[in-house]
Amino acid sequence: MKKIGIIVASVLGVLLLAAWLVPMLFRNKLVTRLQQEINNRVNARVVFRPEKVDISLLRHFPNLTLQTDSLSIVGQKPFSGDTLLSTRSFEASVNLLSVLSGDKVKLKGVHLDQPRVLVKILRDGRTNYDIYKAVESDEPEVADTSQTAFTLDIDEWSIKNGLIRYEDQSLPMTVRLEAVNHTGSGSLSADIADLVLNTRAERLTLAYDGVEYLTDKKLDADMRLRAEFDKAVYTFAENRMRLNELPIELNGSVATGSDASADTSMRFDLTYRSPESDFKNLLSLVPGMYSKRFEEIDADGTVRFDGNVKGLYNGRQLPAFLLNLVVSDGRFQYANLPSAVERIALDLTVKNATDQLKNTVINLKKLSADLGNNPIRGRVLVQGLERSAVDAAISAKLNLEQLTQLFPIDSLTLRGLADLSIKAKGVYDKAGKQFPVVNGALNLQNGYAKSLKFPEPVEGINAVATLSNQTGQLADTRVDVGNVQLKLAGDPFQVKGWVQNFDDYTYEIAANGRLNLTSLTRIFPLEGTRLAGLIDANIQTKGRVSDAKAKRYDRLTARGTLAIRNLDYKGDALPQGLTLNTAQLNLSPGKLNVQQAQGTLGTTTFSADGFLGNYMPFFLDENQPLEGTLNVRANRLNVNEWMTDEPQSAAKTAEPSVVQIPKNIRFTLNANVTQAVYDKMPLNNIQGQVLVADGTVRMKQLTFTSLGGRFVTNGTYDPTNLSKPRFGFDVDIANADVAQAYRHLTLARVVFPLAQYMIGRFSSKFAVDGQLEPDMMPDLNSLTGNALVKVVQATLKNNPIVERIVEKTKLASFRNATFKDLMMKAEVKNGFVSIKPFDVKIGENILTVAGSNSLEGDLRYTLKLDVPTGEAGSRFASAFTSLTGQSLGNVERAKIDFALGGSYNKPQLRFLASQTTGQVKETLVKRAKEEAKEQGWKWLQKFAKPTRDSTKGGI
Repeated sequence: MKKIGIIVASVLGVLLLAAWLVPMLFRNKLVTRLQQEINNRVNARVVFRPEKVDISLLRHFPNLTLQTDSLSIVGQKPFSGDTLLSTRSFEASVNLLSVLSGDKVKLKGVHLDQPRVLVKILRDGRTNYDIYKAVESDEPEVADTSQTAFTLDIDEWSIKNGLIRYEDQSLPMTVRLEAVNHTGSGSLSADIADLVLNTRAERLTLAYDGVEYLTDKKLDADMRLRAEFDKAVYTFAENRMRLNELPIELNGSVATGSDASADTSMRFDLTYRSPESDFKNLLSLVPGMYSKRFEEIDADGTVRFDGNVKGLYNGRQLPAFLLNLVVSDGRFQYANLPSAVERIALDLTVKNATDQLKNTVINLKKLSADLGNNPIRGRVLVQGLERSAVDAAISAKLNLEQLTQLFPIDSLTLRGLADLSIKAKGVYDKAGKQFPVVNGALNLQNGYAKSLKFPEPVEGINAVATLSNQTGQLADTRVDVGNVQLKLAGDPFQVKGWVQNFDDYTYEIAANGRLNLTSLTRIFPLEGTRLAGLIDANIQTKGRVSDAKAKRYDRLTARGTLAIRNLDYKGDALPQGLTLNTAQLNLSPGKLNVQQAQGTLGTTTFSADGFLGNYMPFFLDENQPLEGTLNVRANRLNVNEWMTDEPQSAAKTAEPSVVQIPKNIRFTLNANVTQAVYDKMPLNNIQGQVLVADGTVRMKQLTFTSLGGRFVTNGTYDPTNLSKPRFGFDVDIANADVAQAYRHLTLARVVFPLAQYMIGRFSSKFAVDGQLEPDMMPDLNSLTGNALVKVVQATLKNNPIVERIVEKTKLASFRNATFKDLMMKAEVKNGFVSIKPFDVKIGENILTVAGSNSLEGDLRYTLKLDVPTGEAGSRFASAFTSLTGQSLGNVERAKIDFALGGSYNKPQLRFLASQTTGQVKETLVKRAKEEAKEQGWKWLQKFAKPTRDSTKGGI
């Protein structure tokens, strides 16, 4: 026994040692293989930290487990702004033997902690999850596992506390699942597999065409799905689903287009039903019913819920579908409440036998219920969703006080009698100008409401309204609001009037009274919004929409006032906050005049006046623009509070931050601001116009003083193409400080980086346009423009380029050089700044500069140096000889060319050539010739000179 214990202990020791050594030995190999495979196979940006990848053999023994703290997958265009997947942690287990063999690495399991998943389908059918990079080949594509280092042999997977969003713009439909916990098992590498799927979601929301049909429902599903991967057919074999408390049984199959086919349709052949007939389960789906008190409900009645979905689904068609819902002898009563809702009957069929949604038929054959002593009766038939044949009749008599005896409406007092009736029969077709023959009426008497949430009561509520059409023509429809009266927090408010002719709205409306916005938002809370203040209204208006659109204001009546006091607003659209201390608005047919507006926007105190034009067509027709002019004056504007530098978390879905401008706004803003601050850059005496029109913003002759100089600018911001927003502006700068410009102006740093080494003043005219990134920063490679810069006077300090020149030439006078009246012309194109040749005079030295640099700072310049040799000194002469290999000679000026490369911080200077070399040669030859000529002449004179004897007459 002792020997057996030793053997077992030894084996365990070896296994533990292996479990410790194997991850260390194979970590780098696995991480490298993973990165290679992502690059080869995934057409998306996959972000994770290789140094944070942990390897373990014990977590899913005998498989090897890779774990990283975060992972995100962001698609390529047109999904570059969408994060397909981000997760707090990612864990994958692989087959150990496949790692040891060095052949195929078999992926066995995947586990995600707090993932955020976005599945998106565009109108044209493109999907953001199609990120597999196909292998380019002239041969037909076949499944070839030899092309990849991984095989998909996943046996288990899980999601913990996930968020899943599905957005199909081709329908349009959205599904949102929150707090999702999911586990799955079954071999994904087999041709046929039985997959076991368990899913829990605390909140499920489903919306179609902007209307929510399911809101925050709880989903609990256990399914067994038979997957035939070779045929792309998925069959629901055994399943159990529950929406809130309603059980649903799903049977049938879903098939997708094969990889070899261009058809991306999905084929549905499904039936569904509720296996139980308990009315209480259906009640759980009614908004507001599924709460903590739901278990206390006493309910009776039977339910039949079933239907089917059969046919093709793609961007062009939908499968045929059928839904049946029948409730008989329904009844429910909350515990501790005296009355019950009884005799509930419902017979609803929703069907579409075609592949087009517009042909849907909604048939509510019967709706009836007794709310205490208050009966509700109705039926509705709608055939078609675009051109709808309607046959409906609904009536209800309600004693509002009795409702609190039926439903648990905590701390709410209701009183009043409501009577509603409507009958409609005919065709509704706005394009065909048809409207059902209809008679409807609403009458509310002595209404009263009060609760803890709004302690000021709404009282004295009386309303009489009718809807009628006797001919079936859209033009003969009329709505009468005989009189709506109420008191809110003791303040009376009254509205009355009528609207007729739905083909060309004709109206007469009058409103009078006070609205207390604080009390109003207590009754109707606005999530994430603070709204307070008082509005006194006294308005009368009468006319026809066609006259308003055509601006025939002589045919319209509009008069009255709106007085606003102490309005306080703060919300998602304006987080900085807006306060209007006072504002007076006077109505006329053509204008809404704004007078005496004073308030605070963020931390900016302002006053304003002006007008809003075309306001009546704007409110009546979404295609009509709101026009106007506003004159704004402010002492100080802090631009920084309107900007955000907070980076997007990798764990969040990236959303485009491009600011969209409404296309139905045409507005002129005349600004007069004494002082503004942008970043740390002060702007003073700002004056000019900002024009908003057709979805763009334009600055016109905006002037201000800053950086010690004066600025005049014009500009455009055009986000009409949200995926490629553009901008453009031109600026005239007079006598500004160079150092301040480099510190505060991004464009100055890009176009003229040498400014960081200058002290002095400059003037400039430049124009530039380009494209913006989703974070509203310029795409440098898209910039085009030109600039003219005049350096009035400046001194170079600690310039690395100058240091390289001094190092090569020994001209110490270049250090801290001062120059003035320097003119430069620059052009920005294709990611480069091109500088036309210009001269810099430093003392008697002349430096000619030409070339270009990339916007990232790479240098491609030629420097031509022209130096007076008489003042250069012996060190320059020695440097010249070192560079050219020749003596400087007696030339008056030395000329040397250099190539400037590298970057501004690390410049590289290379000698090119010297024009002086030829000059030196010519000088030496000329001097030699002159010396030879002079020596020859002296020799000739020597031999031709007369002797003393000859002077005496002798030879």
